[in-house]
Amino acid sequence: MSVERERQILEILLKEKKVNVPQLAKALYVSEPSIRRDLQSLEKQNLIKRIHGGAVLEETALSKNKIPFLIREYEQSGAKAMIAKKAINFICDNDVVFLDASTSCYYLIPFLASKRNITVITNSVKALIKLAEYGVHTISTGGTLINSCLALVGEEAHRVIETYNADIAFFSCRGVSEEGYLTDIAPEENYVRKKMIQNAQKSYLLCAGEKFGKSYFHRLCHKEEITGIIHE
Repeated sequence: MSVERERQILEILLKEKKVNVPQLAKALYVSEPSIRRDLQSLEKQNLIKRIHGGAVLEETALSKNKIPFLIREYEQSGAKAMIAKKAINFICDNDVVFLDASTSCYYLIPFLASKRNITVITNSVKALIKLAEYGVHTISTGGTLINSCLALVGEEAHRVIETYNADIAFFSCRGVSEEGYLTDIAPEENYVRKKMIQNAQKSYLLCAGEKFGKSYFHRLCHKEEITGIIHE
């Protein structure tokens, strides 16, 4: 529960810039000592700076880049875990797997440890670290880092992806339009996803239910161009 509260505190701080302990306790329906512990935890992560009676955002490059990803990571975590449990059934021992830098794919990582002799190729810095923790054989695409989402993109990433023939690719996007187009707000990430789709025998979109019927400015592909969509 404290992790969820920390996410909520960060969201409030992004809007208000400065908060106090009584305000947070009232907004989140918890005790002031609990809020103080949450603020202490966030300060240790270099995300906020505690001040007398409250906190402000720690205005460093680290906090500005980490906060959007942390909030994304805990959005609909229950749904993403359900999707991951379904997705793991599509992976076989010895498979070569592409994972993009989405948080949906990040939730798949703990389940990958149940498979033998798989190789994961990913453009996600965060996924690289988590895959190492689980002892999964992993290859980084390399490339240019997008700080806000810890994704590696660009021509170097494309060239690495093109050198592999993957059995399966998993990825996500911001929305699936009424017409069936997979869309996002980050062209650079979409170009990496497109390379993964092209160089995998099968490709699956991991998609929370709320993304259906939403359209963003950059098209990745049509749903008919991939193998399938996995949702909760």
